[in-house]
Amino acid sequence: MEDAVISAIKSRFDEFLEMYYREEIDDIIVAFPEKRSLAVSIADLAKFDPNMASELVNNPDVVVRAANESLKSKLADVQLGIHEPHVRFYGLTINNPLVQDVGSSYISKLIALDGLIVKRSEISPRVRIGVYECTFCGARQTVQADKDPVPEICRECKRKSLKQVPEESQFINLQKIAVQDPLEKLRGNTPTWQLEVWLEDDLVNTVIPGDRIELTGVLRIRPRKNQRGKTEQNLYTMFVESISITPKQKEFAELSITEEEVREIRELSKDPQIFDKISKSIASSIYGHDEIKQAVALQLFGGTMGKTLVDGGIIRSDMHIMLIGDPGSAKTRILQSVSQLVPKGIYVSGKSVTGGGLTAVAERDDFSEGGWTLKAGALVLGSGGIVCIDEFDKIGQDDKAALHEALESQTISVAKAGIIATFSARAAVLAAANPKFGRFDPHQYPAEQFDIPPTLLSRFDLIFPITDVMNEDTDRNIAKHILVQHEAAGARLADIKEFEQVEEPPISHDLLRKYIAYARKHISPRLSQEASEHIQKYYVDLRKTGMRQGAVPITPRQIEGLVRMSEASAKSRLSEVVEISDAELAINLSRFMLKSLALDTGGRIDIDTILTGMPREKVDRMNSILNIIKKLEQEDSNIKMQRVIEEAEASGIDSATASKYLSELERSGDIYRPRQGVIKLVHHEAD
Repeated sequence: MEDAVISAIKSRFDEFLEMYYREEIDDIIVAFPEKRSLAVSIADLAKFDPNMASELVNNPDVVVRAANESLKSKLADVQLGIHEPHVRFYGLTINNPLVQDVGSSYISKLIALDGLIVKRSEISPRVRIGVYECTFCGARQTVQADKDPVPEICRECKRKSLKQVPEESQFINLQKIAVQDPLEKLRGNTPTWQLEVWLEDDLVNTVIPGDRIELTGVLRIRPRKNQRGKTEQNLYTMFVESISITPKQKEFAELSITEEEVREIRELSKDPQIFDKISKSIASSIYGHDEIKQAVALQLFGGTMGKTLVDGGIIRSDMHIMLIGDPGSAKTRILQSVSQLVPKGIYVSGKSVTGGGLTAVAERDDFSEGGWTLKAGALVLGSGGIVCIDEFDKIGQDDKAALHEALESQTISVAKAGIIATFSARAAVLAAANPKFGRFDPHQYPAEQFDIPPTLLSRFDLIFPITDVMNEDTDRNIAKHILVQHEAAGARLADIKEFEQVEEPPISHDLLRKYIAYARKHISPRLSQEASEHIQKYYVDLRKTGMRQGAVPITPRQIEGLVRMSEASAKSRLSEVVEISDAELAINLSRFMLKSLALDTGGRIDIDTILTGMPREKVDRMNSILNIIKKLEQEDSNIKMQRVIEEAEASGIDSATASKYLSELERSGDIYRPRQGVIKLVHHEAD
């Protein structure tokens, strides 16, 4: 009966292919076997025969088998060999549940999922046509794995003595992936749930973890096994047998914005105070920190995407921001507020995250049955959005090393056990860190106060100190801001009508989310000549000042950061051109950062204070101490430490600083102590 149904559907499908896909079939004939799949739109099938399209959804096995046989008949003149042609249906507009909502009602039905790949197994051969031989009488049986059960008893001698003949059986490549719902489709604290998907034949190795895909397939079930490997009665595990995979472009947000909302967004962009309103709408429950909120607002919009250099290099458009400072200064609240505001935001804590959880990793697990599995971390899954990393300084040293590539080139490379893969990690990073010794000390260099390598600090476009300064007026305002919000929240719970109203953010979160998504998707500002000259003048003037003072205040890397911020400012106005006002905003934020973090004790701006932890002032002083030691060595090879400190004080270096620098020279191997209170210079032999 089933064969008759398949034959009828095949005849109808022959007409459909001839009418709609003749040219595509000719392409397969030319390129076979490298190309052996025909992508068929379900919309085209519905136009041709609505009943067949409906049957495809409800009884996909029969229709897909008939379609494959129809395509095979069209390729009658092609030597197929061991390769099988496939019809890949796509574009299903019904049965589109969230991954977390896939359940028993979809079993054996065609479904379409919008999913994010989180892990991928290695390829395993799967039996398509099995040849079995009886070890007793030599009789042979051939079975199709998809249709027939695996035989156990010989047809001839009726003994349980069948053994598979692998060299005569036919196999097909099988690869497993796990998908979850895209982050922007999950609001609040909804946990993500993963669904296993099987890819076969020419679909294997076409996607990697972190890819966003449109998946069309059939939901299957198989008996569930417990930890001991035994089958559990009446319990099953779901998986999807894929029919087609269509990669989707990763966008900042897949938000549906109506025409009326577009008009509202366009009207809002005409407000001359639009950027101030946007920045005040970010973490509005937190008092102050205006510069930080402005920087985060620019980060949400990002620079112009898709720009490339003449040599083919890709210019990073995403901004990275680091907040460093005292505990209890609202850093975590800012991060959590941003992760909830953006459509695609991830919040992780450095205390509990591993390098693989942040970047990507290859490891053995049960998913690939003991084989190697590629797993994507937060920076890969958050690609196209913002990843907020709290307690950044608590991340392990090995894990920090993995972040260098992710922050600068926005890719993550994995090379392990012969597996070499590169993932896209096009995410902006908003990080927060605490000082080593509790509180931020503005009189010490930043690189000396945090367990973050200077090479990693240099990847951040903006670094802001958050200091807890005791000031009566500021303290009163902060206390009032917090208490009024608590009073209002309590009054609302108690249904009390009269209470002091809390100032609402100028723009609602829902509208702001759509405003940012619209700007990122549709606005690509270009740098105007005036804005370019303004940035150039700031850079050259600052370098001139540094040349006179003997310090490096800014490096060419900061120019790209200024451009990104200027483009983001233009995006916030929905402007296609970066104007002088945008460049001025970027310069003001850069100037605020440099004056907050890059001033040495002499009041000079020295970017090496942040980038290397060795500002010019410190290098000069350490060289002075080394010269003092060399001079004293000519008088006596055993140099008393107290004598060095006294000489250093005479040259303008206080005793505490001199003692600290002597300890650093000892750690670096330039001097050593043969006994207490005596130091000697280490003479390095030339190679």
